[in-house]
Amino acid sequence: MTQTSILDVDSSKDPMKHIYSLAFNRSTSSTGDTEGCYYIQKQLESVGIETQYQYFSFDTPYRILIRIAYVIMLIYLILYRLLLVVAFYFGIKYLFATTRNYSLVRQEDSKNLLATIPAQNDTIKRPVIILTAHYDSFSANIPYRLQNVLFFIFRIIIIPYFALTLTFSLMLLTRSAIPIINMLNLEQVILISSIFEFVFVSIIFLLIYDTKKSKGAIDNASGVSVLIEISKYIAEKPLENYDVIVLFTGAEEWGLLGSKRYCKRNRKYLRETYDLDRSFNINVDMVGSYVGMIKKKAYYHKIRKDVPINEIIDEIARDSNISITKHHKIISPKTDHKSFKKFARKTRSKFQVVCFHSVNDSKYIHSRHDTPDKCNPEALKNAISVIYNSIKRVDSQIV
Repeated sequence: MTQTSILDVDSSKDPMKHIYSLAFNRSTSSTGDTEGCYYIQKQLESVGIETQYQYFSFDTPYRILIRIAYVIMLIYLILYRLLLVVAFYFGIKYLFATTRNYSLVRQEDSKNLLATIPAQNDTIKRPVIILTAHYDSFSANIPYRLQNVLFFIFRIIIIPYFALTLTFSLMLLTRSAIPIINMLNLEQVILISSIFEFVFVSIIFLLIYDTKKSKGAIDNASGVSVLIEISKYIAEKPLENYDVIVLFTGAEEWGLLGSKRYCKRNRKYLRETYDLDRSFNINVDMVGSYVGMIKKKAYYHKIRKDVPINEIIDEIARDSNISITKHHKIISPKTDHKSFKKFARKTRSKFQVVCFHSVNDSKYIHSRHDTPDKCNPEALKNAISVIYNSIKRVDSQIV
């Protein structure tokens, strides 16, 4: 591997200032969410980086609950063969333009903030580096690990429930159920299970969702802080051969929605504009008390002739005497890097993905304990140094 010097990162700059500036409720679609996004925008534009927004809509937990209630009501009407009520409802709803798109609970809106710093060499099909961090926060009434357990239970129960309930309802409606099923008094089973499912899902969301406790320092003002500083360094001296796209995603806490929408909307553009086989994504999600990195063999999903970006990061860290804790997880944390792994598969490219994530700090997040004092200033500076110098080395080695 060609050696290049380690570029000095200004140690006098304090990335902690961004974390303190963003230490407030930034729950998705809230006023704080928008204020946080505006703060990032101002920081980038202060050094001449032009930004743009990409907006999207999504379903909230409350909208999901209402839809579950709708489905349960529909099942009840089908079970009791009140089909005229069903026909009347849909007839009225779609008869008038004003009622056609009416909903008791509207969709929520969110946005991605992105900026492109073009390479000095304006070549056709040059590679691109996509740097990502989510700016929204999430707060809950129960610990993070218990949240994951409840969400897991929700997923394994709710989907089979709807499939079986609708199937059995249609069987009862058409009188096609076999005698043994009729003997089970299936109508009562469906009615009781429907009530149970609705109550269970309601309890999950009531227990989990809370907008007031967490200041979202580790998760993920820390990642935002790292990306802001790296963006400023790159803006000061753009890369020679790589375009850099800096993407701050919204609604990450509600299922990686921002990164998913970005990848889906821009897949064709990125594939046609850039050489994805030499491109990569670095996602920074949590740099708390230390610098952590998720490392799985799955990242090397295709044989490469060039050196994987993970190995370059390792080399830069060794040369700089910076410690990076590697996490080899069978089930990796759900962060925006997963959207870009899927993007790599969809584009059938050798696009690489790296994720910085201080997994052991998860015990603090989504709670009142996620405060700026939990972030290590030295870890933030080390993350900035390692990522920035790795990017510079990759850029210097391109043929």
